Amino acid sequence: MSTLPSRWAAVLSAMAGAIGWFGVSALGHRREAWDSELYWSWFFPSLAVVVLGLGYFSPTKAWRWGFIPFLAQAVVAFVQDPGGSMLPLGLVMFGIFGAIAALPAMLGAAARRRVERDQAP
Repeated sequence: MSTLPSRWAAVLSAMAGAIGWFGVSALGHRREAWDSELYWSWFFPSLAVVVLGLGYFSPTKAWRWGFIPFLAQAVVAFVQDPGGSMLPLGLVMFGIFGAIAALPAMLGAAARRRVERDQAP
């Protein structure tokens, strides 16, 4: 079974987070993406599916694929508004969201291990 190198999984994870933040901000006409309904109804669930897949195809330390998109979002949010007064709270929230998103990534890794175990002779 093919495995995605960790560096590519990290790049894909970061791109998903950054592009999602920009895209939802633009489509939702909001300065911060999480102020838009699209963030919660579309982006967050879609990101969970992406990190689940990354966990499956790059299972080593899969929890990382849940945190990296939110690190990328924090960077984008800071670049967009470096003087944001709510930045410390935003960083805490990004950490919480990363912990939540780490769960599907670890689930993907567990599914991969199970498939490999079932295929072993």
